[in-house]
Amino acid sequence: MEPGAHISARDNVVKHDRTDFEVPLMEKDFAELLPRGKMPLANRLPVLNLFNQAVSLGGLKAAGAKLRQDVIGCNETKIVVVDHGTGLPRSCIAF
Repeated sequence: MEPGAHISARDNVVKHDRTDFEVPLMEKDFAELLPRGKMPLANRLPVLNLFNQAVSLGGLKAAGAKLRQDVIGCNETKIVVVDHGTGLPRSCIAF
């Protein structure tokens, strides 16, 4: 787990245990429930937005790109450097 806005931030009063973020393994093999016993291709999987509404993958990417402009001041050729103490964006560097 990486420190961030929710985990190990300086002002976070909640102490988290690793098990808070782990998903238990399945007891039974569920492959028999899948079409032809396999996971579908990623572009065939259903996509839900944060409001539990079905959207296309393209629609989700477009919404993310629009929100990105409001949240992060870096352009597409740079990545965000995060302050590990606060979990907040610190600066932009070339990717």
